[in-house]
Amino acid sequence: MGNLEANDVGNNSRKYNHPFEPYDIQIQLMDAIYDAIDNYKIGLFESPTGTGKTLSLICSSMTWLREYKKNSTFRETEDSESEDEPEWVKQAYQKTIANRTKVRAQEYERLLDDLSENYDVSKVSVLPEKKVKRQKPEQEQDENFIPADYYSDSELDSKYENDKLTSEINELLSRVDGPKETVEPVNDCPVKIFFSSRTHSQLSQFSHQLNMTEFESSLDNIPERIKFSPLASRKQLCIHPKISKLSNVSSINDACIDLQQSSKNSCEYIPKLHNTQSEEIVKKFSDLSFTKIHDIEDLGKLGNKLKICPYYSVRKGIDVTEIIALPYQMLLQDSTRSALNLNIDDSIIIIDEAHNLLDVISSIYSVSITSNELSDITKSLKFYLNKFIKRLNSGNRINIMKLIKLCQVLEKFISSNSKDGKIKHGDEIITSDIFEGTTGDLVNIHKIEQFLNKSKIAYKIESYMQKLNDSESIKNRSNPLLFKITKFLKCLTNPSKEGKFFWDKTNDSVSINYMLLDPSEIFRDIVKRARCVLLCGGTMEPMNDYTNYLFPYIPPEQIKKFSCGHIIPQENLEVFPIGNYNDISFEFSFDKRNNSKMIIELGHAILNIIESTPDGIVIFFPSYKYLNVVMNVWRQNKIIESLTKVKAIFQEPEDSSKVEKVLNDYSSTNKSEKHSALLLSVVGGKMSEGINFSDELARGVIMIGLPFPNIFSAELIAKRKFIEESTIAKGGTKSQAMVNAKNFYENICMRAVNQSIGRSIRHKNDYSIIYLFDQRYGSDKIQDKLSGWVKQKLFTRGRCTDFNQVIKETQDFFRQKLLG
Repeated sequence: MGNLEANDVGNNSRKYNHPFEPYDIQIQLMDAIYDAIDNYKIGLFESPTGTGKTLSLICSSMTWLREYKKNSTFRETEDSESEDEPEWVKQAYQKTIANRTKVRAQEYERLLDDLSENYDVSKVSVLPEKKVKRQKPEQEQDENFIPADYYSDSELDSKYENDKLTSEINELLSRVDGPKETVEPVNDCPVKIFFSSRTHSQLSQFSHQLNMTEFESSLDNIPERIKFSPLASRKQLCIHPKISKLSNVSSINDACIDLQQSSKNSCEYIPKLHNTQSEEIVKKFSDLSFTKIHDIEDLGKLGNKLKICPYYSVRKGIDVTEIIALPYQMLLQDSTRSALNLNIDDSIIIIDEAHNLLDVISSIYSVSITSNELSDITKSLKFYLNKFIKRLNSGNRINIMKLIKLCQVLEKFISSNSKDGKIKHGDEIITSDIFEGTTGDLVNIHKIEQFLNKSKIAYKIESYMQKLNDSESIKNRSNPLLFKITKFLKCLTNPSKEGKFFWDKTNDSVSINYMLLDPSEIFRDIVKRARCVLLCGGTMEPMNDYTNYLFPYIPPEQIKKFSCGHIIPQENLEVFPIGNYNDISFEFSFDKRNNSKMIIELGHAILNIIESTPDGIVIFFPSYKYLNVVMNVWRQNKIIESLTKVKAIFQEPEDSSKVEKVLNDYSSTNKSEKHSALLLSVVGGKMSEGINFSDELARGVIMIGLPFPNIFSAELIAKRKFIEESTIAKGGTKSQAMVNAKNFYENICMRAVNQSIGRSIRHKNDYSIIYLFDQRYGSDKIQDKLSGWVKQKLFTRGRCTDFNQVIKETQDFFRQKLLG
């Protein structure tokens, strides 16, 4: 263990054990996080990328947790204490229990010491892939595509008492996840930290940051390791040589469960019940995972080494775990938390990259389906039924035929409404209208949805279609769509009162959409059960949407907001709102943005800027469509030719597979001594999130217009109606309702602006200039919605900056950087 004395004192003399000398803003952020945890608050924290946000989250939350553990009395038998006993007897008994717990915890730390000397999980070699067994006869292969006999109305069919796992696996998991009566020395953690982020790579980065830290022990006179468990889907953790290679998570989940339920085949990696050797291996897996901080890849290697499933084995140590890292979907879905036996009661919930949280929650519980998709599903079901009809029991045959009927009813409902022109974009759909005038209402949708979940028929059909993938007649038919119809029927059978069905018309396609419009109720269960919920991100402004639409029931005094400044010196950033050039006003609104004169003068203004700016400049446009409009005007007026004489031009491709090459070419051009480049990007595209343009890659960032989403999209029409209706239902006026809807629309735009311009400054020595092209950036209302660190560096408040002044300040800015 390293020295914990240095770099550990905050403004209030609290030790945070930061691995580096923290900046003042990092100490302020850690103080704010600690306060939110200690006082059971909701936290909204904005900390720009490059300011050490992740380490600040780790150090403050782990410091609080270790202090809490040290000061807590472990009352393992509190419920059994007699109220008639004298107080001194109770205290003596509790002290004995606490001492016994500490002794066990100390013994466990010594066990981990011994294990760490003999094993290094990160260096464990992965077992060679098993040889593929000889090809089975076709008849035997086809057995894999047939579901077990289905008895939808029978309560005697034990195969479907649990739609997730066999009874044997459930019993095993109850022993793995449940109370441990014969456990080795352990230190159960009374409060846990759940750290959730959007992508696997972000969670992997978190584990690497956690590996840099160590904290004061909650035990007496013995160091204490950080107990960390990274959770992931089967797609990341499955080590079965065949199942792990399936294309999507839904297929892998169903294949895994199907293999567990199979009487002929089984997975050799699944922990075995009533098998001492298997249980010892699971425990060894758990203990080894705690010897140091391990990421998902390490756990996969360990599972391969021990020949035990990491997906199930990682749960063995959940009670001991202090920090659990997991993707959004695992945290935000109650059904997933239940399946994983994750108890979030009194926990610390940290959601990173939370700027899109409202959208993420809505998307998890939303779905859409088109008539073409329904047609493809129907064809696949008929193809499958025709092939296996003689080998399916009556329960399977009947339910597949009912599903075909249901898909046909839905398809007809969409096509008939499309032809008659009765529907409008965004119009609400009353579900009873779908079955009006048909026999579809005779189909019990709830039972069909139950059949899809329990029989795993979607996986069976997908597997069969993959086998026949060379046949053009069925190529690329059903693969993801059968999982989509499962989700759609779930929404149809259990529609949330916070959501709505509505029509969506785009070009030649018409779809039925279900959208969760109020995410606060779904999220409320997490807020109610957790000790505190912290939402963090590099660009969280404007924050009002979180208080209005995620925590409307939380008193303002229980919500702690903190917007962190940047670690760069004040002189390393300038922000210019630009409203005109050559007496041509810049307003890139929907009805004015195609003005050729404005686009031409935009090109001339940008030419002036790039002539005064060294290295790379990134320009963000509101959409790919508008980027192409601008490029056409610039080509016709030879502006592209003028720009190219100053800097090479690269354009973000719409094809995501080509993005990496463009980025590499742009980067290498700027890093060469003789050349520099201009990168034309799109807000909401691949380059506006998750990609860092540090140093010479973005000495300038130019934002063209305000990237408002399409106000005529079905989703926004439905959301606007919901906000207006909710405002009026709460006693608001019609004008207040319209203002609230407009603010929500505006906030979507400004979060996108903040996310894009936040790509530039990435570390304490970085420097850049941000140019905001649109006269609306001169208004107080828009400026107030910029991230705090951007807002405080605006060259002019409440108005735009004169362009001549912009060029002069730009030249002075970079002249000083070259001299300094």
